[in-house]
Amino acid sequence: MINKDLYLGKFYDLEEKITASNILDKVNICLRDHVNTFTNFIDMYKIGKYLEMLSSFRDINLRAFGGYPDSERNIIGLSPCYKELEESDFPIAAIEINLRNPKAYPVSHRDYLGSVLSLGIDRKKIGDILVQENKAIVFAFEEVADYILNHLTRIRNIGASAQRISLNDIKVPTPEIKEVISTVSSLRADAVLSSGFNLSRSKVVELIKAEKALINGSIAEPSSTVQCGDYLTLRGYGKIKLSEVKGKTKKGRISVVIHCYK
Repeated sequence: MINKDLYLGKFYDLEEKITASNILDKVNICLRDHVNTFTNFIDMYKIGKYLEMLSSFRDINLRAFGGYPDSERNIIGLSPCYKELEESDFPIAAIEINLRNPKAYPVSHRDYLGSVLSLGIDRKKIGDILVQENKAIVFAFEEVADYILNHLTRIRNIGASAQRISLNDIKVPTPEIKEVISTVSSLRADAVLSSGFNLSRSKVVELIKAEKALINGSIAEPSSTVQCGDYLTLRGYGKIKLSEVKGKTKKGRISVVIHCYK
């Protein structure tokens, strides 16, 4: 059995500590019974901590997957070291929700999520929701999929129908990108985030210290170096990409091109 105290001491937030403890239980089951085990959906601002904790276990394979490439909420899958986890192993169902009267009024991500959770579904059982024209695709834990299919009939006050679709048939919408040409004092995370989101550097540092900033899915530090092609996420603000580094200006600043995702 795993000595949990060796791992849980790194978690100070009570909810995170409980989640870490549950994940360690999954590790014990995986090692004892030689079976695949899976966590609930975990958001991208926390999953890095758990993957780091699990990286020390040499007798298991790890994989994070949320139903499609670049998903923001993912399930961590654990398998014995001699078995490779495939995407098809993950207990993820894709549910397509179609509005019956889409012209009634605009429907947002929050509306779809609220309608699903109003059925009594735990948020941890729901992954990303891809909102498209007149419909949305909800990624859900397999164990709650049938309940959603049988009971979801409305989004806000608009009638809706739900059907299961294959993960292979999902087409992820192309994101809208706004290109920003700017200059930064350095390629530190705080400087790039400040420029990309048009926030003061002190505000960005505050958010980074609150662990609300990621670089390529990992928790950022204010002094973390950002490289061309890196994705940076700031909770509550969105995602940007350092698309190009052009060189230094006459004043010694660095000219950059940043892609802001809407």
